[in-house]
Amino acid sequence: MKHIRIFGLILFALGFYSCETLVNDVDPDRLPQADLKLVVHGYLSPQDTLTTIHVYYSNTFFGNASFYGLPATSMNDATVTLSSQGKSIILPFSTKTNNYSIRSSEFSIVEGQTYSLKVERDNRVAEASCTVPLAVPIQQVLQDSVERSNSSNPAAPKDYLYTLKWKDPAGQANYYRVSGYVYQTQRVQTGPDKFTNQPNFSILSFRENNRSRELITDKGGDGAQLTSGPGRFFNYYYSNTTPSPFTFHFVELSLINCEKTYYDYHEAIQNFNEDNPFAEPLLIPSNIKNGLGCFAAYNRSSVVIKK
Repeated sequence: MKHIRIFGLILFALGFYSCETLVNDVDPDRLPQADLKLVVHGYLSPQDTLTTIHVYYSNTFFGNASFYGLPATSMNDATVTLSSQGKSIILPFSTKTNNYSIRSSEFSIVEGQTYSLKVERDNRVAEASCTVPLAVPIQQVLQDSVERSNSSNPAAPKDYLYTLKWKDPAGQANYYRVSGYVYQTQRVQTGPDKFTNQPNFSILSFRENNRSRELITDKGGDGAQLTSGPGRFFNYYYSNTTPSPFTFHFVELSLINCEKTYYDYHEAIQNFNEDNPFAEPLLIPSNIKNGLGCFAAYNRSSVVIKK
C-alpha cells in the first residue's frame, strides 16, 4: 500500500508539473515582430458638436494585456485631413482633449454625404472613408418598473426599464445601436450645514444574461417595426430610514443608425473576453487603408422623458 501511495503522489506531481509548463513564458526574441502601423479612430455624426480623430501607433501585446479602447495619449504631430464635396480641412491637435478635433460649425457633417480621411506621419499614410446614414426616428418608448430580485429590503425602490420602438427603412440593410442615460442631482454636504446639488449621470444598462444588447440589425425584419431590449436604470437607495440623496430629473434615450463598419467594430469589441485565457483569438475589424482602426459615421435620434 505504501508503494501505491508513493506512485500516486508521483503521478499527481507530474500532472501538476505538466500543467505548469502550459503557462511558461516564451522568450520575446522568438516571437514574430510586427511593423508599427498608424491606428485611427473617429466617428462622424450630424448631432455632435465636435469632430474628433484619435491617432497613435499600434502596439503588440503578449500575455495579460488589458484592453479598454484607446491608449492614454495620442501622437500630436500627424497631419489629419478631412475632405468632402471638394472641400478639405486640416484638424489641429488639442492638448485638452488629446486628439485632433474641430467644431462641427467649421466643417459640417451632413446626412447622405461621404467623407474621406487622410492621416500622414513619418512617411506613413492611412486613409478611410465613410457615408453618413439617414436618421431613423424613435416612434415609441415603453416605460416599466421591476423589483430588484436580489434585494432583501422591501422598501428598496424599483428599477426602471425603458424599451425603444422604431420603423426600419425597407429595402436596405440597417444597423443600430441603442443607449440612454438618466440625469439626476445628488445632494452632497460640502461643510457644516452646507449642501449642494451635484450633477449625476447614470448610464442605462441594455444587457441580458450578462451580454450586451445594445447592437441590433434589421436582419429578418426589413421594413418592420423593431423593438430594443429593455434598458435598465438601477435605482440607488441606502436604507429604510435614510432618504435617497438623488433627485431624478429626466432620462434621454438614443437610437443611432450606423454604418456596418461601426457595427462590426463595436460588436467585436463587446465580444472580446480578456478574462478568459481559453478564448479564441479575436480579429478586430478595420476599414483603415494602410493602418488599423475604425472611421465610420452614424446618425442619432433622441427622446427626452422628464419626470
